[in-house]
Amino acid sequence: MEKARGELQAGFFSCNGKLKNYKVFRNSWRYTMAEKKDRQLNYELLRIFAMLMIVCLHYLSKGGFLGVPARGQISVSGYAAWLIEAFCLVAVNVYVLISGYFGGVSETKDVLERPLKIWKQVIFYSVTIGAIAIITGMYRHDMHQTFIGVFTGLQRLDMYQIFTYLFPTVTEHYWFATSYIILCFFMPFLDKGANALDQKSFLKLLGGFLLLFSVAKTVIPMQLAWDKYGYDAFWFVTLYLTGAYIRRFGIAFLGSRARALWLYAGSVLLIFASFLVIRKIFFATGSLSAFISYAYTYNHLLCYLGAVGLFMAFDGRFDKRAGRIERIRKPILLVSGATFGVYLIHEHVNIRYLWVEWFRCADWVGAPLPRFLGHMAVTVLTVYGVCTLIELLRQKAGALFIRKR
Repeated sequence: MEKARGELQAGFFSCNGKLKNYKVFRNSWRYTMAEKKDRQLNYELLRIFAMLMIVCLHYLSKGGFLGVPARGQISVSGYAAWLIEAFCLVAVNVYVLISGYFGGVSETKDVLERPLKIWKQVIFYSVTIGAIAIITGMYRHDMHQTFIGVFTGLQRLDMYQIFTYLFPTVTEHYWFATSYIILCFFMPFLDKGANALDQKSFLKLLGGFLLLFSVAKTVIPMQLAWDKYGYDAFWFVTLYLTGAYIRRFGIAFLGSRARALWLYAGSVLLIFASFLVIRKIFFATGSLSAFISYAYTYNHLLCYLGAVGLFMAFDGRFDKRAGRIERIRKPILLVSGATFGVYLIHEHVNIRYLWVEWFRCADWVGAPLPRFLGHMAVTVLTVYGVCTLIELLRQKAGALFIRKR
């Protein structure tokens, strides 16, 4: 495997970016396959599950199902939407926890490999979907102007939109990708430090990060200057270190899947309970309106604990049916390898509000609970499935293109 890796790094691309020969491609393919065999299926399943939860979050927020909690009454399906939101909120944190858990192997010569790989995928979808949007006239969220033609579209195009397509990282076209790429540049330092610290020192360091970026905002009833609600690289560093700590030392308290699931369920139910209680206080006193959904932020302590609980629930040590899962290894790896593409496609600036209109989500706001849940299931699974298929086709086309060069 090391020999294949060396050939890949030394000879896969020449100075002009072309493949030197088929032998190098074959060795790189073998290395990729060997790497995939080492991937733990329990956490690959968690990637899939987490991305489904992320699509659910976008369905609820962009579809208008959460409404404005400080106004009027909430229907039964509305309360269900807020409850589902609480259960799905941990998904973003889980993704970074996985990265931290499998970190610790960064080498100096590879420091740009991960951020460049992510950037290439981001720029591909940003530019490709953006170009399609310009040609069809869909580059703005104006459904009355859809398919008005390329000339009208070009007349209305502004430079900021072009910059959003061409520089998706610095413009935060995809906020997660921006924060994660920044995290990637810190990973070599974080990995070295995480591997060098003893458990006591590691706990102190992690506790300091949590105190600054989670506990403080959770207990202090005011907007802190550095609080970005978890949409920033500092919070990602905290999550990455948490994953690294779990890898090295584990969490004795969460010694069983049942305890981990209880932590997950208990945390998200407390998030939902805080929503109900603070909303009731607001209608009784007229105060705390800004805090009704305050716990629904990625860096809130309850969301953090819920993410840790869900992550630990997928620990392979608790899996007594690993043999059955192994039988479907290839499909799991295939789908899990497309999860980031699912995010990039359905969250593109020209798509993120368009697909909720395609599925007429606004017509289902306030619908009876069974109909709402049915529509959500169909929409989320369809969006996830179509985006997965597109990403797999992109991967296949990319592999064929490299092979032919």
